[in-house]
Amino acid sequence: MVTFLSFALFPLAVVLASNFAFLILAFIIGGLREIGEPSRKAMIVDFARADLRARSVGLYYLVRSLSITPAAAIGGLLWKISPQVPFVTAAIIGLIGTVVLRADGRRKICVLALNGFV
Repeated sequence: MVTFLSFALFPLAVVLASNFAFLILAFIIGGLREIGEPSRKAMIVDFARADLRARSVGLYYLVRSLSITPAAAIGGLLWKISPQVPFVTAAIIGLIGTVVLRADGRRKICVLALNGFV
């Protein structure tokens, strides 16, 4: 759960960093996201049928990559409103995903929601 919360808090920590020390702290929070990488990948594999695991993982990463492709353009449009808006938006989406993950006991939703957006 900490790793998913880190996904949500990292962009907010970057926006709120008022000096270099706080920016370093923000990137430490960002680094905590990687603690859960092995378990996130294991969840992806666990949800696939045994005879289709390799294909399912490949398809998952194709869909994930295609879904995040427009993120830079969307972030650029949000930046035009204000430089903080893309970071706050990312934090809100991450927090919503974390709440949904926490509410869903089977954890399947995190594969679709969090990894696809963050």
